[in-house]
Amino acid sequence: MFHWEKCGTGQDPACCYYNLWVERNQQKCAQVHIYPNAGFKTTGLFWNGDWYGPAEPEWGPALKANSFLGAPVLFPTPNRVRNQTFRFEGKQYEMIKNGCRRGQHGIAFDSVWEHSDPAIESDAILLTGTLEILPGCDNYLAFPFPCRLTVTYRLTMKGLGFYYQVENTGDSDMPYGIGLHPCFTLQNAHEPVLLTIPAQALYEVTPDLLPTGRLLALDACKGYEVDQGRDVKTFRLDNGFLLKDGDTLLRYPERNTQLCIRTTPEFTVSVLYTPVALGQLPASEHPIFFLEHQTCCTDAINLHEAGVQNTGLLILKPGERNEGSIHYIFEEMTQ
Repeated sequence: MFHWEKCGTGQDPACCYYNLWVERNQQKCAQVHIYPNAGFKTTGLFWNGDWYGPAEPEWGPALKANSFLGAPVLFPTPNRVRNQTFRFEGKQYEMIKNGCRRGQHGIAFDSVWEHSDPAIESDAILLTGTLEILPGCDNYLAFPFPCRLTVTYRLTMKGLGFYYQVENTGDSDMPYGIGLHPCFTLQNAHEPVLLTIPAQALYEVTPDLLPTGRLLALDACKGYEVDQGRDVKTFRLDNGFLLKDGDTLLRYPERNTQLCIRTTPEFTVSVLYTPVALGQLPASEHPIFFLEHQTCCTDAINLHEAGVQNTGLLILKPGERNEGSIHYIFEEMTQ
């Protein structure tokens, strides 16, 4: 029922990936690809005959060329950081990794993760990876807070689970956020995908998409009605929303499928990015969009330091751990 193989072993290590899949009645019913040497990101996400994200081999060249294509792990600073610099407890930190300033999506997405081979349980196949930030490593120069991030992907017949644990292994308080940046594909340029995000407010942003600290009521923001089941193609957005309780839903009427995204409570922010509608990517036979769930808003550390509320920033004391999960659950649509 549960199977895996290692692919691309003769290529650049960043191109190697694990192919995990589940069979029912000798047919694949769920599948995902995981790249341990490219930030431990996933690509693809297959269910009952259809791919819901870009996958090998069709998307192979694009996946190799773009670290953010697929579903990279965003840690410890999801989304953007103003001027690639943050202040915490009165001290300023410049995010520089491998000689380059890093101001978008953190430092985990292009790191090599420690991992073992997949494990099979009675109802799932899973793969666990660990990223440790310690003095002397490239990541520590950008984020000088010793810590350990452990991620497990768990594939079942119903979909994919993302489980994480963050541990502060240093001797001072550690600020952080975590999220996923999944890319979704449409079967064609006309396929309807009905989106419902349980949003309660919109983060007001500057022209360079950094939050001002103000929250705007959703019903007063024309064009941002992400809570009403509209077709995702009608949005022209790269914006974050403060969430209330409830699941995010993607409904695919032509596939008779609903994808439910369910998180633990610390995931308080969702970002919708529609690059084709914004003109940032050319029109395509298979348009893409991104639907990111994060524990904090963009530039959360700086906003928290300035006294802004509702940033979602998490802070671990020395020796403390925190854990949570995101679940992507498929089911047949009901009227």
